[in-house]
Amino acid sequence: MLVRVRASTMMGIDAIPVEVETDISQGLPSYTIVGLPGGPVRESGDRIRAAIRNSGFPFPGRKITINLAPADLRKESSLLDLPIALSILCAEGALPSEDLGKYLVAGELSLDGSLKPVRGVLSQGLLARRLALSGVLVPFPNASEASLVPGIDVISAATLQDAVSVLSGDARSPAAAPEPRTAEATEAELSDLRDVVGQPVARRALEIAAAGSHALLLAGPPGCGKTMLAERIPGILPDFLGGEALETAQVYSAAGEPPWPRLVSRRPFRAPHHTVTPAGLIGGGNPPRPGEISFAHGGVLFLDEFSEFRREAREALRQPLESGEIRVARAGNIYRFPCRFLLVAATNLCPCGNAGHPRRICRCPPPLLTRFARNFSGPLLDRIDLSVSVPPLGGADWCGAGGGEPSEIVRERVKRCRTIQEKRYAGRTCRANGTVRAPFSELASHLSPEARSLLTRAADRLGMSGRALCKVARIARTIADLSGEETAALPHVAEAIQYRLPDFTRQIAEKRESACTG
Repeated sequence: MLVRVRASTMMGIDAIPVEVETDISQGLPSYTIVGLPGGPVRESGDRIRAAIRNSGFPFPGRKITINLAPADLRKESSLLDLPIALSILCAEGALPSEDLGKYLVAGELSLDGSLKPVRGVLSQGLLARRLALSGVLVPFPNASEASLVPGIDVISAATLQDAVSVLSGDARSPAAAPEPRTAEATEAELSDLRDVVGQPVARRALEIAAAGSHALLLAGPPGCGKTMLAERIPGILPDFLGGEALETAQVYSAAGEPPWPRLVSRRPFRAPHHTVTPAGLIGGGNPPRPGEISFAHGGVLFLDEFSEFRREAREALRQPLESGEIRVARAGNIYRFPCRFLLVAATNLCPCGNAGHPRRICRCPPPLLTRFARNFSGPLLDRIDLSVSVPPLGGADWCGAGGGEPSEIVRERVKRCRTIQEKRYAGRTCRANGTVRAPFSELASHLSPEARSLLTRAADRLGMSGRALCKVARIARTIADLSGEETAALPHVAEAIQYRLPDFTRQIAEKRESACTG
């Protein structure tokens, strides 16, 4: 008897449909899997045989042939255990095949017949909806994750025997447990912007970056508050809008990264160490796995000690910053990982860190400072919207009255600004000033005549590239949105230009010159 069961395999964060075809015929007892199975699938024979027997079902003593279609797609995941086991039971007549064909099945089997959670259930739920299936059949620990996809039924089971009983109509699927509150939300709420002392320019740049999703570079001596500022960005970002949470959770689900198998309730904040490899930052490996930029999708990627990261890792950020997506090619397959993130980088102005400090002397020799400046390429710095100098504070600042506005007040302004952008860019993939794909003519159409004249003079005098002009126009629009104005006026463009100046390499050169003379 030939039985077909709907299943899937993972490619990047996407679930690819797989049809499990099982044929049991007369012949010597054998178990054969064809259709380019990977290691976990090839090893599933003994696991499935023991699970079926320990669940109280007889295992066929005949010739079993299992085909995984399409045959030219490699199947690496263990989530095909349950579809194969159910197809064998269905071919033996222990399970009706009518209801089984309505669901996308996924699950890993233990030897005792219990079902273990699998990665990528969120993607499989989206695939089931795209294929117009009734729903999914998944292990019980994955039920709450699968229920995040609207428009599909979720059947869960704790064991293989439970799955057979539910599909046969002898039992009901247990209800999914409610989503617990994740620890990430609590930790983010502990960091408040009111803890930051002074730094009004940096605080303003932080608000603009959060409001328009603009990449931000904080430069200054050690101990001036760069890391402290960056760690408070999650507290001023608005909650997920629309399907953003689902797309971010899809990345964590496919990779099995905590808080999986729970929903990502707050925008992620990722801060990899500067020793991270390019593959760890961007994504890669075999099979390819998401990198830190994808885990920061919809949230913040904080690169502290930016100058200490490997040059190839820093330069690899150039394309993802523009496209919001990374594609990794492996053996004829393309793995897609989304990566629309808010980049926040922090760096010193010299290797010893004292350059730019009013009371400390930089002892780095000029050749070392020259090599340090070469760490930052022009094309990479051109893609960073806001560059802000964070000066050291004096004793009077630290022992003064305290910080400024709390995160809650700033967050409300950022939220209103994001709502304006959501309406403006409705129907587009990216709906923030810093990430939306728009030509300069569209960005400049919201500039007043005086603002456009100032931008023209600044472009000629400062030698701005076309990308830099677009960045200034985007920042000016965000500043206007924060002010509640439809048109970006002269003050908005003037403020936007100052965040592009001075050029970072020029700033390092000036600090080098002052350090040498001092």
